[in-house]
Amino acid sequence: MYGFAIPAAVPWLLAAVLANDNISEPTSTYFSNSEIENGFAPGYIFIAPYGPIQRGPYIYNKFGDLVWSGYDAAYQMNNTMDHKVCTYDGSDHLCMWRGSQKQGYGLGDGIIMNSSYQIVKTVACGNGKHADIHEFNLINGGKSALFTAYNWFQYDLAAFNITGFPTWIMQGVFQEVEVETGTVLFEWSSIDHVSPANSYVAAGSSDVSGNGSAQAPWDYFHINAVDKSSATGRYLISARHTSSVYLISPDDGSIIWQLSSGGPGASFTSSGFNFSFQHDARFILENSTHTIISLFDNASNGFNRTATESSGMVIAINLDTKAATLVSQTFAPTPGGILSDSQGNSQVLASGGVFHGWGSFPAISETNAAGEAVLYATFGAYPVMNYRAYTAPWVATPNDKPALIAQPQQQNASTALNVYISWNGATEVQSWRLWGSTSDSGPFHILGNVTKKGFETHFTHANYSSFIFAEAVGGSGESWANSSVVPVDSLRRNGTTVIPSSVPESSSVASSNSMSSTALATVVPGETAATTVTTPDSTATGPAPVATTSSTAAALAQEAGPVGKTLALCIAVGVMFVFV
Repeated sequence: MYGFAIPAAVPWLLAAVLANDNISEPTSTYFSNSEIENGFAPGYIFIAPYGPIQRGPYIYNKFGDLVWSGYDAAYQMNNTMDHKVCTYDGSDHLCMWRGSQKQGYGLGDGIIMNSSYQIVKTVACGNGKHADIHEFNLINGGKSALFTAYNWFQYDLAAFNITGFPTWIMQGVFQEVEVETGTVLFEWSSIDHVSPANSYVAAGSSDVSGNGSAQAPWDYFHINAVDKSSATGRYLISARHTSSVYLISPDDGSIIWQLSSGGPGASFTSSGFNFSFQHDARFILENSTHTIISLFDNASNGFNRTATESSGMVIAINLDTKAATLVSQTFAPTPGGILSDSQGNSQVLASGGVFHGWGSFPAISETNAAGEAVLYATFGAYPVMNYRAYTAPWVATPNDKPALIAQPQQQNASTALNVYISWNGATEVQSWRLWGSTSDSGPFHILGNVTKKGFETHFTHANYSSFIFAEAVGGSGESWANSSVVPVDSLRRNGTTVIPSSVPESSSVASSNSMSSTALATVVPGETAATTVTTPDSTATGPAPVATTSSTAAALAQEAGPVGKTLALCIAVGVMFVFV
């Protein structure tokens, strides 16, 4: 088992102090066991943790390196949920819900971003309702979207011993919405089909149940997932507070069947297993005789429980015999497992493996097709949570320039030039080529090349350059983009006074299309090449800003299991990854 810790981000200056230890680079290289990396399904990790600070969407690789921070200070009053890869307009995009989170539900919209991390579409619920946190699911190639929504109204709850004030109830709603027009194609409301008497969560009995008042309506149903069959057009929904999964007719909204572990309305017998307070019900297969679904069995809502561990389940339903059978069950690969009181998901992979987000417990895990655990990671402690987590391939080229920063250096002295380079969200960069000059207008010569390592790469050079820029290079030697030209401040000989270089009036940066072919020559890092290039004029006004959640933090290291390697990792959200 391999483990490493990722602390929360700290100011760049701390990383600069520790630069000589070279621990600001998230790196995990294994020489003793080459099979570890092969255990993962291809793809990145997509999470959207929320809690005290820097909430938002994030992408990591499966060694814990930050790939993209979607943190935006302008949206810190809002949360992001259900961050994943989706198909829109014929290509891969990112989809997520963003809005105001309430007690157990939310009011917001669906957000679609392209592969440059630009918002290209905002999708809303119709009929006066607000998109809820639990679902924003693009279907039909991105032509329509599935939403959950919550709405509340006065309702006589005397039968449930709720009296003394005008009583209110909250119902679960789902919609299918046409993405381009906002037209509501289908809407379903729980109160029309499921009686409040079927709820397992009484008013006032949990942190999200509500007490039946106007200020806290009774959430008797708590819808938390909706999927649609591509074979039949039927809808599959999950309701946490009735501990049931329902198949809904697209014709009249009637309930075709109900899957639950007993209780009122159950359509099937389920021997040998049970589930409760579940999330993330998904179709895997549907035909005339069988339906196979997956779900995340929380087995607890924090007040009642039916098992000691949460798990991912794949369930086969025989429509002829009316029997439900547990096909597979996956637990968290950590001693004692995890009992997640809320949230969570179970993503069945094309490879046959399963990827889990553990909801209120901030962790992810992956098992392969043989049921072997290959990855387990935590990324914080309470009150940090993450609604769902996903894995998927992703290719992205940000519109922003690469970010570059250099420490002040003693000019013509032995102090090395220390440079830190990152490009928030870029997936195709394999190395960085550094260029230097005595003038902001060039000519520039190659200072060296360095392999990209983790989110932020550290480059050193023995000689002082007044102005530098970084070129992002792909695996085939192609040039992707350049950073802005930045001045390198110099230190006086006594090392106490900073003398700033003249700041360029315009940041002269060579675009990836304008670099001369000689600029791609390989140069040994630390050596000055004879090849030079003059950067063309640019209208940019300054160097690209360093990302707020830059990984330039001092990493804490932990012992890495039986091999005894010490691994250091540093990214924005506190994480421990364990390779099993």
